[in-house]
Amino acid sequence: MSEAPPEPVNLTGVRRGLMIGSGLVMFAFITCHLANLALGLHSVALMDDWRWALSGLWTGPVMRIVLGIALLVHFISALLSIYLRNTLRIPAYDMAQLVAGILIVPLLAPHVFGIMTYHPMGLVPTYDVVLRFFWNLSPVDGLRQVVLLVVVWLHGTIGVYTWLRSRDGSARTIRVFYPFVVIVPVIALLGYVEAGRQVIPLADGGTGYVMADDPNAAGQNVSPELANEIIAAAKRNGWVTGQVSLVLVALAFAARAVRIAAQKNGQVQVNYLGRRNAAFAGQSGLTLLEMARLNDIPHANVCRGRGRCGTCRVRVLNGADKLPPPDAREQKVLDHWNAGPTERLACQLLPQDGYLEVERVVQPDYSDLDYSETRAKGGLAAGETS
Repeated sequence: MSEAPPEPVNLTGVRRGLMIGSGLVMFAFITCHLANLALGLHSVALMDDWRWALSGLWTGPVMRIVLGIALLVHFISALLSIYLRNTLRIPAYDMAQLVAGILIVPLLAPHVFGIMTYHPMGLVPTYDVVLRFFWNLSPVDGLRQVVLLVVVWLHGTIGVYTWLRSRDGSARTIRVFYPFVVIVPVIALLGYVEAGRQVIPLADGGTGYVMADDPNAAGQNVSPELANEIIAAAKRNGWVTGQVSLVLVALAFAARAVRIAAQKNGQVQVNYLGRRNAAFAGQSGLTLLEMARLNDIPHANVCRGRGRCGTCRVRVLNGADKLPPPDAREQKVLDHWNAGPTERLACQLLPQDGYLEVERVVQPDYSDLDYSETRAKGGLAAGETS
């Protein structure tokens, strides 16, 4: 008896898995960093006392490599996502996440190179040293750090929120996630401001907080000459890195435009039946969900077209013979929902040409709570609508 051939590797699933995994690593990093900043509401000394367990956790040789790999993998995955995106007509939160993701590397690079410059100069980048640098010597760089925190947090929370929505028990988890994503950055920024007041001299309106005399425990003062050297090195290296990242993003958009222009576009006549009837002509190369969005057709999609939730399912009434079969990833989601033989995921379905008649299995106003409760019950029976 011959063995069955192994199933082909789902490259799309691998790419999405790498993006989610690397994103969670970076989200853990920024959460630890924000938690450390929040301690500034008490004192700079407390921030440094906990630096080894929060921010310092990521400066060790192992975690530094893990974080670097996660950043690189996430950036490459983002470039691939741009290249593979069929349309830029996307929801506002997806666009916000896309723009924030593009800005992360240019904003982060000067800070990373600035911290790297401290070590060759024999300095320990304690919070006392870094805060004095941001608040007293280079306020513009300090403001950029605030913008960076907002941008990274926005990008990360949208990504984690999207990932959580399509998982079991998402409604319960999101009830906790909502206050978490608001409280953490607010407390962190308040801690950053209070810590700044402590390191600003009394003559400049600060509280004149003085660290301990032990430089190994408290940090070191930075002379203006040394500060200028750090600023120049960080800005030079950070500018180059930021420009390279933006060029790569521009190349990804250009490659996407070439790919779309090279496609042989056919016409697909789509007719939606059911509670809200609609008909339109779409171009091949787009998923059915993308066609619906371009034509302002309401369509449930809890995971926003990532092929995870199954809420965009449609029942194909006419034209199924011209459709490509579902791949393993789509079939897995269909099997979870006990989908009938004519059901497909609109976010994965790529009509080529001809006529297609479908009806939504899930109504457009399907909510996160509905999804969580239905999935907890084991999905819908074949042919059942929600």
